[in-house]
Amino acid sequence: MNQKHFQNGLLILFCILLPLFILLLSYKIVLYFAELTPNQENTFNFLLDKKQQNIEFNDLQYTEQEIAHLVDVKQLMGIMDYIFYSLLLVLTLILTYCRKNKEVITKMLKYGGISVIAVELILFLLVLISFNSSFTAFHHLFFPQGNWTFPADSLLIQTFPLQFFVKISQTLLFQAFLGGIIFILISLYLKNESVRN
Repeated sequence: MNQKHFQNGLLILFCILLPLFILLLSYKIVLYFAELTPNQENTFNFLLDKKQQNIEFNDLQYTEQEIAHLVDVKQLMGIMDYIFYSLLLVLTLILTYCRKNKEVITKMLKYGGISVIAVELILFLLVLISFNSSFTAFHHLFFPQGNWTFPADSLLIQTFPLQFFVKISQTLLFQAFLGGIIFILISLYLKNESVRN
């Protein structure tokens, strides 16, 4: 395999991995800056604390089924952390390997940004067409054991109503979309710099 084919392979890999990385980065930012009610904050303290194995939620009285789902959510969030840092490592290695070739870096940032925007637009359309269907599909995919449905008057649903997830999703997708635009703008800047030099 010659150098050009290898670089093209890295470009394709970068364009595949970058949208997922940007999506996970947006998810982390949204969670960090989200305005939470006291009940939501107590729940997130458990979900984000890797050391805490038992749920001790002050005044909250979740049922066993709700606690089981929260434990599953916590495990998924841990997996997402591993994926996020693995993607960060791989993307950094790709950019470091190509750092001396500004033309390749510029291409990676441009096409990576385009791939981020394309993926975010597809996800946005899915959410726009039917948030409920997208939400259900997400839960079927990540919680196949089926312990994620609760009555409307349950504490977990009252603490995290559907509107909470709609708002989080909109903010997350918007931030990720902006991330794609930023990558494209950086690529244009680098291209202009190389033309001047």
